[in-house]
Amino acid sequence: MEQDKTEQAIAEHLFRYYGLQGSLERLAGQNLNYQVTAPDGERYVFKINLEDDPGGTSDMEFALLEHARNAGFSCNLPGIIKTYNKKKETGIKIPVYGLCRSRLMTLIDGVVLEKISNISTELLKNCGKTLAAFDQALVGFDHPAAHLAGAWELPQAGQHRGKLNSINDPVLRERVAWAFDRWQEVQASLIGLPQQVIHGDANKENILVKGDRVSGLVDFGDACFSPRICELAICLAYLMMDQDDPLAAAECVIAGYDEVIELHDREREVLFPLVCGRLAVSICMASSRLESEPENTNLFVSLEPAMSLLSKLEEIGETGLS
Repeated sequence: MEQDKTEQAIAEHLFRYYGLQGSLERLAGQNLNYQVTAPDGERYVFKINLEDDPGGTSDMEFALLEHARNAGFSCNLPGIIKTYNKKKETGIKIPVYGLCRSRLMTLIDGVVLEKISNISTELLKNCGKTLAAFDQALVGFDHPAAHLAGAWELPQAGQHRGKLNSINDPVLRERVAWAFDRWQEVQASLIGLPQQVIHGDANKENILVKGDRVSGLVDFGDACFSPRICELAICLAYLMMDQDDPLAAAECVIAGYDEVIELHDREREVLFPLVCGRLAVSICMASSRLESEPENTNLFVSLEPAMSLLSKLEEIGETGLS
């Protein structure tokens, strides 16, 4: 019932502000995003920000995409479609959530990496190279919204430690606490590392591929000014999931990134703790939301893989990722 009301509100909103009609399909992931297919076959993505947002995200995203294209980033990037009155975002009232921010994006072609069950070493390496090329394209870019505190920013992972109590399994809770400890050991040293605006959420749902190459990047709502190495660590946390040998997979991604942007020794030293920190946040966030929205399975798609990977990393200890 609530989903029907939500989709009705979205359909009315799309027609009112964009003159757009079409079918709606809920996309996977924690965000309330929908694919919109118009009668002529043209497809779009309607993005709704459910979390507290002080504003400026859409303006930053628009400027970031334009900067990356002008800097020569060769992979496909989405575009923001403005409303009839030239606005990049609008408010929309969603049942249960209330007033939220929303924006309409073009949909770019490619297979979502999440749908590929056996990721080749060549593709893993190309993911690293593409992400580094994107970071390289963003050198010199800045925006006020990139400096606003965000829930997922890796240098502030410790803000979620209080959610440990939402993890019912005592063994898992202790393991996640261990991961937070590893992250905390390097937090202070992040300040002296190279910093810039990064994508901030290069997970498998935000990477599009064709064959063994990345064809596009999407979802820049978590872009932020951060230590550059956090970009690679976040990506590794997801690309290592569901891998028989997570360290071997990570080595491929790291090698690809290093071909484009040479990693400093100090950056390599913090990679393992940062990956642990990202997994800790992901598990805590999912566990916390599981209590409040148990019916929304989109919020927990990475929970089991994250728990499995963290278990492997605890066994590996400090010997991996360099």
